[in-house]
Amino acid sequence: METNNLRLSHRPHGIKHPYHQDADERFPRQPLAGSPVSLGVRTWPPGACQRVWASWKDEGDSIEHASEGQLTEPSREAVETMLFATSVVRQGWAPPGDTWRVELPPFIAGQRITYRLHAASAAEQISSPDYTFTVLAWAAAGLPHRCSLAEDRAEVRFPTAGEREISLVFRLAGVDQIEFQLGAAQPDCAAAPLEQQTPCALTDGLLRLEIHQQPYRLSLSRAGKVLLASSSPPEYLAGGENEPLKAVRLSFDSPPDEGFFGLGERFHAFNQRGTAPDVLLYEQYKNQGIHTYIPVPVLLSSRGYALYLKTARFSRFDLAASRPDRWTCTAELGKDEAIAGFVYAADSPLENLHRFCRQVGLPKLPPEWAFGPWMSSNEWNSQAIVMEQVRLAEEHDIPATVLVIEAWSDENTFYIWNDARYQPKPSDQPLTLRDFTFPPEGKWPDPKAMIDELHRRGIRLVLWQIPIMKFLGGEQHPQKDIDEAYMLRKGYHLRWQDGSPYRVRPFWFHDSLLLDVTNPEAVDWWMAKRAYLLDELGVDGFKTDGGEHLWGRDVLFANGMRGDEGQNLYPNLYVGAYHRFACQKRGGDALTFSRAGFTGAQAFPCHWAGDENSTWEAFRASLFAGLSAGLSGIPFWGWDLAGFSGEVPSAELYLRSASMAAFCPIMQYHSEYNDHRRPLRDRTPWNIAERSGRPEVIDIYRQFAHLRMRLLPYITAEARHCAETGEPLMRPLFLDWPDDPQAWQVDDQYCFGRALLVAPVLEPGAVERRLYLPAGEWVDFWDGQLTAGGQWITAAAPLDRIPVYRRLDRAWTGLS
Repeated sequence: METNNLRLSHRPHGIKHPYHQDADERFPRQPLAGSPVSLGVRTWPPGACQRVWASWKDEGDSIEHASEGQLTEPSREAVETMLFATSVVRQGWAPPGDTWRVELPPFIAGQRITYRLHAASAAEQISSPDYTFTVLAWAAAGLPHRCSLAEDRAEVRFPTAGEREISLVFRLAGVDQIEFQLGAAQPDCAAAPLEQQTPCALTDGLLRLEIHQQPYRLSLSRAGKVLLASSSPPEYLAGGENEPLKAVRLSFDSPPDEGFFGLGERFHAFNQRGTAPDVLLYEQYKNQGIHTYIPVPVLLSSRGYALYLKTARFSRFDLAASRPDRWTCTAELGKDEAIAGFVYAADSPLENLHRFCRQVGLPKLPPEWAFGPWMSSNEWNSQAIVMEQVRLAEEHDIPATVLVIEAWSDENTFYIWNDARYQPKPSDQPLTLRDFTFPPEGKWPDPKAMIDELHRRGIRLVLWQIPIMKFLGGEQHPQKDIDEAYMLRKGYHLRWQDGSPYRVRPFWFHDSLLLDVTNPEAVDWWMAKRAYLLDELGVDGFKTDGGEHLWGRDVLFANGMRGDEGQNLYPNLYVGAYHRFACQKRGGDALTFSRAGFTGAQAFPCHWAGDENSTWEAFRASLFAGLSAGLSGIPFWGWDLAGFSGEVPSAELYLRSASMAAFCPIMQYHSEYNDHRRPLRDRTPWNIAERSGRPEVIDIYRQFAHLRMRLLPYITAEARHCAETGEPLMRPLFLDWPDDPQAWQVDDQYCFGRALLVAPVLEPGAVERRLYLPAGEWVDFWDGQLTAGGQWITAAAPLDRIPVYRRLDRAWTGLS
């Protein structure tokens, strides 16, 4: 809202940032009953506005109320997100102007409030359009009052404040697993009154589910042992009596020793008790904390059960964070007003994991070459640099089986080699290799010869990709401009409900178009432009970066899906399209390497942990991430060893990370773009040796890289087992020793496959490592010394050694 002088901005939902709110948003975006509502306002020019206020009224009330605003200082997060706002970027307003806050009183559930904002300077007064919101409220359902039972199904109904009912349905869904559905009850399903003293019970012999009316009690037991119990009826979020349900919540009792694991790739903790993670895909550039690139709504409990929410919409797990004796799961609902899920109650956490993975899909096995050492750096932006790095690797006798090139394309189309010469073509006529000439003085004078030479040396090539049509901000690029015009004309992009194109809102590639991966025609068009990379050049796969660029509940996909469901699903759809395309072109001998994903991402291997600093803290967080990802069905995972960002790591951090990476599913070093500054920040062992003044870095890294190659028979055999069962390659100790309380407490060790126990050195200055050996007999991997398990030991840990022990009671393929 603006005139010739005074301007006012209020956007109730801002840019729909998942975690931060702009200074001119409504707080909260969706008001709840009993809580005050704040209206954020921004005015321009700075200092011109003397007063801001709001006028508002209830839809059913003719009386209009007014609330005065106060001048405020916006938070740092508000200023940062405001800088990314489309309206600000496009109109060029100078941030932050003046920020104001208008406080409205608490409202009651179901009220529909309409408000307008006003601003006045000494010379004029302006007003905003009308805005409206409906007040929602959480409420607990009443005690269960009706029940229907069948041989394999039970439905219990709970009254609400209105005339409708909440329905909780359980169905025996196979051995040791129960499917459940929670939401609005359907009116066509009759249920008899539930007698106060008679539980509604469902059993298959070993498992027994009971629901008592008064006092309310839900319990799931196996062989008489209670695994999961609740003494609180379900809760629901709605806007008033008989209004559609927006979300539901289940609460369960939790004893103080219960541990919680999984929920996707989690950096903040391995045992997540005492935290409240949500299931929402988000790109947190470094220092991820509680945020994640790969959320998966599956939870494994140390009490012997696992719970999986079968939804892609937002959910949250409060794991005894708000109350020490209770954990809750909250899930948003779609149009069907119900949420489904499964409880697995097998006799071990490993069996529960098996059932989950069979439910959502077993992992796909990557090609064997994926398990050798990888080399990568964003600085490698020319054929000469790439081949020089390969030469240095061979000179230092450091093997590699995969090379990743990120800075290979023109950074506009992302499918044309930088400096390649060609005549632009209509967008529905893909360029082929014969359409290009590669100048000898260019960055990539002969990519075909380069790739052939890499293959001759036993190195596979992976090229970087993202799913956007880049916004150039007025720059001209003939082929990209043709492609973008075609994409807009054909509607191959995501869009808002009014039909306008959705443009990327995060800071990364801001304002770019996002490919609609539910439109088969759009996907075919997009992939056809990249076909020559596989068909004619022999590229072996793609580093499918990004996928976290969708913000907004009301974004529309071609298949009718909305953003509230599509935000979490997008990376699987995007990466899946690339994975299928590459595997089809390369006869299955291809892979994708992705940082984002969701439930079922294991169908498109491999994954890495995203952006991280070169710090010991990030090293430890990456270990948590790998273990949690494995418990969520994603076994083929790695990380940028020793971090990829900032100043190069110390020699000690680099080598401790390399030693762990040698015993991880993917062993890779990588570094981010640093504008080719000198000295280089590459994470190659020779650069770390030079930068640190520690030439032994090369020798020790060589030792671990060669060890990795010698371990390949064992790794590939164990990887096949992972693909057949869903078990992780990085195995938390409790998977194999579920009855050992110590195994549930250890979060800094793991088994690499079924035969090796690995204890990374995670602290600087250490020369030994205290570790736990579970029951059994163990052989020191390095010196062959036999050690009895069931005890804590202290192992020597010089810089060239990581404590590793081999189980005598498991098959061992040995070293090649």
